[in-house]
Amino acid sequence: MDILSRLFDEMHLQQVQYISVQAGGEWRLEQHKRDYLTFIVVMSGEIVLYYANQYQSITANNMIMLTSKQGYRIQSSPDISKAVTSTDMPAHKQGQINLVINGSSRKNDTLIETHTDTNIENKESEQIKSTQIKSTMLARFIVVRSQFDRDMARPLLSSLPDSLPQPTQQHSAYNEVVKIGLQFFQLEVGLQRPGKSTMLERLASMLMIECIREYVEQLETVSSSKQYVTAVTHPTKQKAELWADAPWQLTPKTAVESLADDRSSSATKEHNNAHWLAALKDPYLSKTLYLMHSYPQEAWTLQELAKESGLSRSSLSARFRQLIGITPQAYLSHYRLRLAARFLRQEQYSIGKISELVGYASDHSFSGAFKRRYGQSPSHYRKAFIQKSVK
Repeated sequence: MDILSRLFDEMHLQQVQYISVQAGGEWRLEQHKRDYLTFIVVMSGEIVLYYANQYQSITANNMIMLTSKQGYRIQSSPDISKAVTSTDMPAHKQGQINLVINGSSRKNDTLIETHTDTNIENKESEQIKSTQIKSTMLARFIVVRSQFDRDMARPLLSSLPDSLPQPTQQHSAYNEVVKIGLQFFQLEVGLQRPGKSTMLERLASMLMIECIREYVEQLETVSSSKQYVTAVTHPTKQKAELWADAPWQLTPKTAVESLADDRSSSATKEHNNAHWLAALKDPYLSKTLYLMHSYPQEAWTLQELAKESGLSRSSLSARFRQLIGITPQAYLSHYRLRLAARFLRQEQYSIGKISELVGYASDHSFSGAFKRRYGQSPSHYRKAFIQKSVK
C-alpha cells in the first residue's frame, strides 16, 4: 500500500448524503459555510458554480470536488436575474433527497423536496418531476456531501486547491473512471436495495480518491530544486480557508492551545501544508511518510527512518524540512497525537492501550504530550466528545 492509500483510509468518509437535483428555467441553489466534503456531479445539461470568488461552468459527465469550508452557489447561468429567489440547500443528514427547482414559474424558484426512503416516495417524486418541470428541464446533477475525520485529513486537504480537478488540467484515465463512476451513480441512486448506504459511502470515497489522485499525478516528480517546490505549492498559498481547526473543541482557549505545537514548529501552518503535498511525489519522503503512518507504534529514530528510506540522516532531515517544513520527529509526534485523538473518539481502546498503539513509552508521557496539543487530558477529551455526541 502506498502513502496516498493510507491517507485515504484515514479520512474515513461517513454519513454520506446524496441530493439529486433537477432544475429548469432561471434558478439559484445556495450552500452556506459547511464542515463536510462536497462533490458535484453533472448528469445532464450544464450548471454554473460560483465558488472561491469565481464562476465555473460544469457540463454533463463531469464532476468537481470542493475542498474548503466556504459556501458556494449553483445556478442556471452566470448572469441570472437579481429577481430570482435563492433556494437554500437542505440540512445535511445521511440518505438521499430529491430536489426539483422550477425556475420558470411566476414565483421564481419553486422547490419540491422529497426523501427517497421507499418505493412509494420514488413514484410520487417521479410524478412531481413530470408535472412541475415538463419541457423546461435543463439540468440534472447530484450533490454528494460527506462527513470525514477532519483532524486526520488536515495535512492532505490543506495542501489541495479549493476545487479539484483543476479546469485547465488535461485528464487521462480520469475521464474513463468518471464515466464508469457516473454509471454506478445513476444505477444506485435510482434504486432501493439492501446495503445502499454502504454502497453510497464507497462511491463517495471513489469520487474523492479519483479527484485527489488526478491532481497529485499532475505534479512532476520532485527534484532537489527549490524553484520546483515553489512552483508546486504556489496554487495552495492563497487557499481561502484551511482545515486547521482541531475537532471537538469546546472553547476558543482550547482551540488556541491545540494548535500551539504546530505553530511553534514552523513559521505558519499554511506554509507547512503547502509543502506537505509535494512530499508525496518524492520517492524518499513518500517511503518515510508511509512508515510513519503504517507503523506509528514503532520507536522510530531518525537513523532508522533514514536507513529505510535510503538516505543519510542529514539528507533525510534536510529534505523533510525543505518540503514539509518541520523535522521528521516533529511530524511523527503530530501524527501520533492525531491518531490518538481518533482512537479516543472511537471509544474502542483504553487510554493505556492507545498510548501503546501510538508509540509512547508510558501513559504519563502520552498524557502530557496530548494535553500540550489538545489543551486537555486524554480522558477529558474523550468525555467532552461523548457529551457532544449525545446532544
